[in-house]
Amino acid sequence: MVYPPGYPQPGNLGYPVQGNLGYPVQPNLGYPVQPGMMPPGHPAPTSGPVPVAAAIEDEAVAVEAAHGEVFHPPALNHFEPVKPANALVKAWRKVGGGSLTLSLAIHAGILIVGGAIVVSTQMIQKQVDFLPGGGTQQGAQASAEMKHQVKQKKQKTLNKTMPMKKIVSTSQNSAITLPDAPPDLLDVPDVSSMLGGGSLGSGGFGKAGAGGGFGTGMGMGGMQGFVSLPPSMQQRCSPAERLEKLRQNGGNPECERAVSASLEWLKTQQNADGSWGQGGGKRNKAAMTGLALLCFLGRCETPDSPFYGDNVMRGILFLVELSKTNEHGAITDDFKSNAGAYEHGIATYALGEMYTLARLGSKQLPGMREAFEKGVQLIIKTQNKADAKNGEGSWDYYTKNIAEGKATSSREDLSVAGWQYQALKAAKYTGLKIAGLQSAIDRTCDYIERKQTKDGGYGVSNRDAHYNQWSLTGVGSLGLQTLGKGRTASIKKGIKFLREFITAEPLDWNKNCNLYCWYYYTQTFFQAGGDDWKFYNEQFLPQILAAQQPDGSFKKGRPNWPGGDAADPLYRQVLCTLQLEVYYRYLKVGDRDEESFFDRQ
Repeated sequence: MVYPPGYPQPGNLGYPVQGNLGYPVQPNLGYPVQPGMMPPGHPAPTSGPVPVAAAIEDEAVAVEAAHGEVFHPPALNHFEPVKPANALVKAWRKVGGGSLTLSLAIHAGILIVGGAIVVSTQMIQKQVDFLPGGGTQQGAQASAEMKHQVKQKKQKTLNKTMPMKKIVSTSQNSAITLPDAPPDLLDVPDVSSMLGGGSLGSGGFGKAGAGGGFGTGMGMGGMQGFVSLPPSMQQRCSPAERLEKLRQNGGNPECERAVSASLEWLKTQQNADGSWGQGGGKRNKAAMTGLALLCFLGRCETPDSPFYGDNVMRGILFLVELSKTNEHGAITDDFKSNAGAYEHGIATYALGEMYTLARLGSKQLPGMREAFEKGVQLIIKTQNKADAKNGEGSWDYYTKNIAEGKATSSREDLSVAGWQYQALKAAKYTGLKIAGLQSAIDRTCDYIERKQTKDGGYGVSNRDAHYNQWSLTGVGSLGLQTLGKGRTASIKKGIKFLREFITAEPLDWNKNCNLYCWYYYTQTFFQAGGDDWKFYNEQFLPQILAAQQPDGSFKKGRPNWPGGDAADPLYRQVLCTLQLEVYYRYLKVGDRDEESFFDRQ
């Protein structure tokens, strides 16, 4: 190895030889042999620490030292002189400022972490606004507020001068246009019924809702948005309300089971063309179809019904098409017969109820409104306009008269009038603006009152006559109850007559099963309510329930008045079913809001 000039040679590194240290000096390294090192002359190990000379060579450090002087290698670290501490720092350290600073820092850190936890918790609580049952707190509060507001609005008396506003506006080409009605009558659908099974349950009140937007269940299908029904018809469209009305009005769950069985039977009796009634000719199919539809609608089974929707739809279309076949819009398949007037009144009544309930559904019913309005206009047009003595306000067999070219008739017929005023009542509930409707209703009520006898009955006082008061007092009483106002005295006299008559001759399926008469009696006593209804209900309900057969049909009874008989199985079926639905089909007159838009004169 070549060493720089002046660099001490091996064996003389410039250190003084220490001879008094007591341990040998390694000759070639120039420093004492440390304890545990190999003695001089011992072979060097093949592996071990790197020789100092090699390290020096690698570092290539050049140093110089005079011969014979002590060599001091340069310092590996350079130290500057320490500057004197600031007086304030000295004072701060003297009073223990370091510990205080550390303590303050720790507490500040704790406060910051704690604050962050609190803030994050509040933010999470604010974002997570779920209630156990679903929805949000804000949503629940808004819903409760809306229900409260709607309830308050319903309790207020509607101002008669309130301007009418459109609920829904559709084009002229639409199948159905909803009527004008005050905004206070907009009802919020019961969402609970939409989510479960039952009439209002749907995918959507449906598709309302609300189907729907809102499950499916027996009865109404789709419910969309906010809809309005006349107060007197609302309870039929909610399973919960139907059962409650049954309980309140003296019915029982057996009534609902009987209605369900009857509707199933009626479903099997529908003809291929959508009608009901005997085939093989013109056999009052329009009347039977209308009555069957009224049974389905009485339980709020509309075209949206998952069980009977198709049956109802086809029945309606049959009546609509029948209306188109006659230039006068008469809904009958036998325009030239006496039965044509009955058929038209019944069919128009059914279309009127369907029109009112159609606002709950989502199905298109082309031509239905036109058929219904033409039907009502025909009834108004054919009402007797002669003097009071000759039956003003009544109706005759008007379809036959039209066919024979007769402009008017002086013949009155309370039986025919019964079905006509029910069609007018349905027209009133729709809210449609039909010219002459209210005048026709007023004339009808006046006519009925003139038909009342001294003992309170309505009709001929000779029991052997065909149109006697024993068979028709129910027709007269119901007309005044549902259409007349301020005619309480006349109504009470009619109820008194009927109660005394039925007390003397109790209802009996095997003795006096006059179902046509019972149909009107049942509605009349139901509207009367109270003790009168209890008296009648205890008689009629067991009779009808006991007459139902396992297949849902009703066995034939024995009438004591031929005009009250229901020999045809289908006619018997519909009359019994409509009576069983009376508990929830309509509200009692006394339960209605006297200022209701739909009940105004």
